[in-house]
Amino acid sequence: MFDVAGARTGEPRGHRHDLKKWPVLLSAWCLISIASAMAEASAPLAIVEPTGDLKPAYSKEKEPTAQQLIETWRSSDLSLKNRRVDTERFEIVARRVVPGKISRAFLQFRVLPPQGDAMAFAGARCPGRKRPVEIQVFYQWSDFLGAWVPHNTRGEGDDDLCSNDKLWTSDQIERLVNPPPLPAPPKVSQADVSTPRVGSAERAAILNALRPRYEDLFGRSIVFKVETLRVAAGFAFVVVHPKCPNGAPIEKSKWKKALAGECFQDPLGATHEYWMKKASNGWKIGVKNDMCADDSISDQGDLIGAPPQLAGMDAWPQREFVPDPD
Repeated sequence: MFDVAGARTGEPRGHRHDLKKWPVLLSAWCLISIASAMAEASAPLAIVEPTGDLKPAYSKEKEPTAQQLIETWRSSDLSLKNRRVDTERFEIVARRVVPGKISRAFLQFRVLPPQGDAMAFAGARCPGRKRPVEIQVFYQWSDFLGAWVPHNTRGEGDDDLCSNDKLWTSDQIERLVNPPPLPAPPKVSQADVSTPRVGSAERAAILNALRPRYEDLFGRSIVFKVETLRVAAGFAFVVVHPKCPNGAPIEKSKWKKALAGECFQDPLGATHEYWMKKASNGWKIGVKNDMCADDSISDQGDLIGAPPQLAGMDAWPQREFVPDPD
């Protein structure tokens, strides 16, 4: 899947061993081969040296090199002082470019100082850190710009390079660069879309499927102000605002404590969107936005095969961006 070094060993033709010594020789050969393969697999693909360019740009090459992908990533961080890396070197761990109707690319690398290894950089930039600064970047080709654009990253923080977030797994990376086909939505009309009435079993079942997310944060006493509830063909699009049982808003102090910080949305009016699918054992959340995010996911029902009519559309537009995998 990735550009990795490989080892191949073998015995020259025509060479014979004493059969009594063969098991010992075979064991030694296997141990040497395994050790060699492990050493090569852990080795970096390459070391990218600094270009000295203080104004890097997005690469316009359809088959970008690791260095061009590094410069593209650097270009997206030019306004962030604590993420600037103008003189550093980069140890490439993995690189992948997948051409197609929407071309995608992936790069994984460790940051090195001008002199020294990855741990020397990590110790100087992130005091107390016990592992290298390792970053993953997912790119897509933009026809509008005629260049590669970084879309999602792992391993760097909002303001610096010292994130402790988990890196994407190989399966998650595969879904980013080579996403599977989206499920086909059922064929429905706008007339098939309905809103379960207040007090109905279906309405209660949908809202009860949302409740654990809020109870984990705010306790068991939660009710919802339903802003939107549309159902069709076993799918639902829901927009809710959580409240206390007496109708009062949840105190800002509870929001701050539950979310360990301030919210992008005003908690007094924060709404959350959900795409849901009905399974044999009840309603399940398919797609949800962040508890504090104010961005809409009304156009993401295609990810679970929901009918576009639930979002007021006759058909889903072509998907260009792959969501960051959980």
